[in-house]
Amino acid sequence: MRTIISILFITMIAFTGISYAQDSPKVVVEKYLKAVRNNNYDEAYSYIAKTDTTIIDWLELIKYVRKIAPPKLTKVIDLAHNATKQEIVSTSVGGNTAIVKIHSMVPDMEETLRVTQDTEDIKSLLDRGGLPRKERSGECTLVVEDDLWKISKVSGVSSGQAAEIATDFAELILGKDEAKRISNKISEFGKKREEGA
Repeated sequence: MRTIISILFITMIAFTGISYAQDSPKVVVEKYLKAVRNNNYDEAYSYIAKTDTTIIDWLELIKYVRKIAPPKLTKVIDLAHNATKQEIVSTSVGGNTAIVKIHSMVPDMEETLRVTQDTEDIKSLLDRGGLPRKERSGECTLVVEDDLWKISKVSGVSSGQAAEIATDFAELILGKDEAKRISNKISEFGKKREEGA
């Protein structure tokens, strides 16, 4: 009898350990969002399914924009990332697929940049809670890949949107000529990615 109880106890511990070893869909999405906010793209990649191309293209474009943009622009992008507040509102799991819905409060940088382009002023607005914000809803679709939950789709995310936002920010902060230069570089980068270079 003791042997049976011991075996059942060990089996329970083993199954409990297995269930905790794998992050839930909610935890995977939270870690992904945090990695993106912190510009830690290598970590963000680890939460993306191998079948995805859209999210990877988006992350690669953000990395590229950060590389070519003047520090004044990257500071504003960083402030916008840090000001974003996201919360998971629901998670539904069905077999090997999960949907995680997210509610976001994002800074209205277009409105903010009409008032000021100075990063210290923007930071001050952020610290005082005076930064204009917009509500956004989104969702992540996750699949099981190699026994782990991985993000296969994020609604509303595309490299085209990221390029447009970067160009708009550049024009407001740096002027039309610099925005055009950045826009041209982004277009060249996009073409090279499409060609597999």
